[in-house]
Amino acid sequence: MDWVNTRSRLYWYDQYALNEQESAFARYDPDRIAAELVGVGADIVAVYAANQYGIAYYPSAILPQHPHLQGRDYVGDLLTRLRAHGKRVILYTNWLDSKHPEWNMVPLGCNPAVVRAPERLASWADPTDPDRRVQALPGGAWQVPCLNSPRAAQVVAIAREIVERYRPDAFHLDMFSNGEVCVCDYCRPALERICRTSEITREAIREHWGEFIDWRCSRSAAVVANVTAVLREQGVVAAHNAFAPLYVGAIWGQDIAWLDSLGVFLSECFDRFLAPTSDLNSTSINVRWQHSVGKPSWTLLTQHPIHYAHWPVSKALWEVCAAACKANGGKAFGPCGVGARPDTTTSPGMLEAVRHAFDFYMQDADLDRDARSAARIALVFSWATRKYFGAGDGQWLEELSGWARLLIEEHLPYDIVTAEHASDPAGLGQYDLVILPNCACLSDEFCRVLGDYVRGGGRVLATAKTSLWDERGKRRADLGLAETLGVSWRGSREGHFALSRPGEAEPASGILEQVASSGKVTAHLVEVDPAGSVCGTKDPLPMQAGAWPVAARSSCGKGVACYLAFDVGRYFSMHGDAHIGAWMTEQVEALLPGRQVVVTAPRTVEVTVWRQTDAERTIIHLANRTAPWTLPTDARQITEIIPVHDVEVALDAPYPDAVVTGRQAQVSARREGDRLLVHVPVVRAYAAIVIEPGKAAGSDRGR
Repeated sequence: MDWVNTRSRLYWYDQYALNEQESAFARYDPDRIAAELVGVGADIVAVYAANQYGIAYYPSAILPQHPHLQGRDYVGDLLTRLRAHGKRVILYTNWLDSKHPEWNMVPLGCNPAVVRAPERLASWADPTDPDRRVQALPGGAWQVPCLNSPRAAQVVAIAREIVERYRPDAFHLDMFSNGEVCVCDYCRPALERICRTSEITREAIREHWGEFIDWRCSRSAAVVANVTAVLREQGVVAAHNAFAPLYVGAIWGQDIAWLDSLGVFLSECFDRFLAPTSDLNSTSINVRWQHSVGKPSWTLLTQHPIHYAHWPVSKALWEVCAAACKANGGKAFGPCGVGARPDTTTSPGMLEAVRHAFDFYMQDADLDRDARSAARIALVFSWATRKYFGAGDGQWLEELSGWARLLIEEHLPYDIVTAEHASDPAGLGQYDLVILPNCACLSDEFCRVLGDYVRGGGRVLATAKTSLWDERGKRRADLGLAETLGVSWRGSREGHFALSRPGEAEPASGILEQVASSGKVTAHLVEVDPAGSVCGTKDPLPMQAGAWPVAARSSCGKGVACYLAFDVGRYFSMHGDAHIGAWMTEQVEALLPGRQVVVTAPRTVEVTVWRQTDAERTIIHLANRTAPWTLPTDARQITEIIPVHDVEVALDAPYPDAVVTGRQAQVSARREGDRLLVHVPVVRAYAAIVIEPGKAAGSDRGR
């Protein structure tokens, strides 16, 4: 199974076709298709077995086959040819359907009669057979079956049919998620039991959020587990679309309970995830997160502009995302989305863009083999906080994203660590600092582990409501980490305020936690003018000193804890104000014994540090995301990456007689005592600084 954890080129070969489309499969030629996929250099190819309308591309005993295939076995044709070229093959099906409108989910507030009203049947449908009553849905008019409908059992049967017949290397269930409360007849009995009423409203769901989200996630996990059980009987890897839990809420269904059913963690990067908190750093953050859950990191980039199907994105955008994956230990990477045209041909420009991306991604793949992150900062992610805090309102993500973004921009290498997987203080002992970004829901066990880490000499920075709830969303009387952090919670308030600083008070905004501190208060609350703003915006006019600390530092055993009393990362994520970023950086640097690497480069250059033991290397990755001043949005692509010049990197020499070389860039290095100073004249999209022991050091090890 090493192939799933090896840097690889993954071509997600989407073959969309409408139920009524004369051009569908009009130029079907499996030899040409296989040659195109082999020609771009793909190592792994995902092939549609049943599409987004629940129509099979193979002779199925369960699903109707697309009539324009004329009985030909698209799946078998491509699988046989690709395997003859030594390629791994993933077969995949879609959760969506076009045959059973009575199975469709009914979003809260919608009229079931409208949502489930059948559309016009396709000309080739069989109206007498429920499984072949195919609707002629237009493109994009996707119908989402309820996860509690008979579709769940049908998908398991389809998976069994496919893997038993074709024995693919992996299988993928796509688009199994939705972000709505479903009130269909399959869901209503459970909802009425959970909400204690037959009147299902959003207020009732929020009031009983814990029970609701437990039920929703358990039902979702059960479907995925049932599909994966079939795969494991045949030795097939489960490569389901797990989306990106950092960028979608718990209501979408993806939960920690999914992990046991996943052989890899596959996320699709829809133009930086199309989420309010996402930006050019999002791919890097997501790949780090994938490592934290202990799964191989697979990332797909939608290969076409969101607004224009069957047309390639720019090579520069490919390089930005590929560099992010390379710098963070991503494994499989490649295109997905609307790829081949309905007639089965592919835009030559798209094939060329993918070929370029693959070539760029695979450069220096030897640096990835058995490499491990050597970051000295841990940023904690909590599944329980994502699930229970704020009834899924996303504030937890805004806080985490703010800190993740700051650390990247400050060139501070970090790992994401999952609270639910941290069971031993020794596991945290590799880090100089652990940051808890409003991790509101933490277990007693994690609080104990973190407390032992700090008492043993560790350093922690926690913000906002961290540990005010347990791992099931139950409110504590005080912070679970109160003793470790040296603070005791008294209440909270939301609004605008300022914090004391040398020179003058600086403005802030958010939810301020009112705490009593037994440690040293390093920043106090300063009240702002209660009359409000003179211009309708947040007004920084400071008035008198307030009663509460905003930042406090305490000793705990041999270690140190810093507590910041508001959701400062969320504020930075939403506004990016320079003074808040500088203040956050000060808090981090006051706790660190020193920066792991000192970097002179624009804030748009990501820096990560990795180590290989077999080859004995320290690798510093530089991923450049310097884009033109016309900052890309969802409607504007990156068309160039601006090279950065004269990048300087300083660090403690990892070996007594270090030899420094560069990949994708020229480098020069010199020693100053125990420090190693590296100069990189030009960094384009990506570069790596490779540090290895010299011959003298190797001889010493031999003796």
